[in-house]
Amino acid sequence: MGDATQAAAEANPDQMFSIVDFAYDPPLPNVLAQVYATDEAAFLAGYLAAGMTETGVLGVFGGINIPPVTIFMDGFAHGVAYYNAQKGTDITVLGWDPETREGLFTNNFDSLDDGRAFAQNLYDEGADIVLPVAGPVGLGSAALANELGAEELMIIGVDADLYQTDPERGHVYLTSIVKRMDRTVFEVIETAIAGAFEGGVIVGSLENGGVDLAPFHDFAGAVPQELQDELAQIRAGITDGSIPVGGE
Repeated sequence: MGDATQAAAEANPDQMFSIVDFAYDPPLPNVLAQVYATDEAAFLAGYLAAGMTETGVLGVFGGINIPPVTIFMDGFAHGVAYYNAQKGTDITVLGWDPETREGLFTNNFDSLDDGRAFAQNLYDEGADIVLPVAGPVGLGSAALANELGAEELMIIGVDADLYQTDPERGHVYLTSIVKRMDRTVFEVIETAIAGAFEGGVIVGSLENGGVDLAPFHDFAGAVPQELQDELAQIRAGITDGSIPVGGE
């Protein structure tokens, strides 16, 4: 949609535009872009998963190897690495290497069969928590977890709180990495109403509520309080900049 929106914006310079999940460089004067620091919330999810795994093996796969997908995978892997550094553990992440930029991708965002197959392969290699970053493909992974049982395989959702959007399998979702598009869209509307609209970029972050971890729901009693406290401390560290999510 990026090229089409740019063409419309340039043809109608007095009209206000906004676009989600895309930004222009340089910015367009009448387009307010909305992008999301999903790696911040994914970092928390990685730390959480590292603290919850029983096998010491975690899995992740994406739909297509593009930045809106791999930013989740980066944050997740770096969160696990941070856990290992803090705890002296050696939790393994299968499916993505932030350094080589190589990993597992279904190359689509719609095949539930692929979601099941990729999760099955990761499970067979020892993963007991899997993060599918592939839109509806992840529903196939959740279906597998539903059959195996959450004690065997847990899923971490993306974009929305999948406990709510996939309620029949809600019990398999440890949490979800939530992209709060409603928050940033509302902010754009507010700036327009206030007459303060300017082209540029809004970044949804942990600090402004643009990204977040969903509640633990059915797992609320299973996540140790100590781990929850550590997640709160890490959230504060990411917000104040003392904990870099890029793995530095």
